Amino acid sequence: MQQYLISELSKKTQLSTDTIRFYEKKHLIKPSFRAENNYRYYNEEALKRLFFIKHCRSLDISLQEIAQLTELVKQPRQGCQIVNQMIEEHLQQVEERLLELQSFQAQLQELRQSCSGNSTVDHCQILKQLEKE
Repeated sequence: MQQYLISELSKKTQLSTDTIRFYEKKHLIKPSFRAENNYRYYNEEALKRLFFIKHCRSLDISLQEIAQLTELVKQPRQGCQIVNQMIEEHLQQVEERLLELQSFQAQLQELRQSCSGNSTVDHCQILKQLEKE
């Protein structure tokens, strides 16, 4: 079975060695053994887990949720309702955030339209709008 140093994991996953150590401290991955030279070696399972964590984090899944998911993976016969519920909650959060961002966009467009760009800073309508209560 292939064994990797942390630097090799870092290259393969595009994660920093500090990030990998952080995930190890959070017990999301573990080295398969420590050699006499005191280097930690990681196996294919750790590499696979790092890709899993990286993908989860790219979807804004929390470390706590990742820990839950990795525990679920250890129980392959269990139903996946928990996983579906977790993703559904994230979808709801994304939809709420999209609405917030659309509101921000509308406010910024309104601000931008209040200034022609041909005035001086002391007459800038954007700054005047931002000063209002």
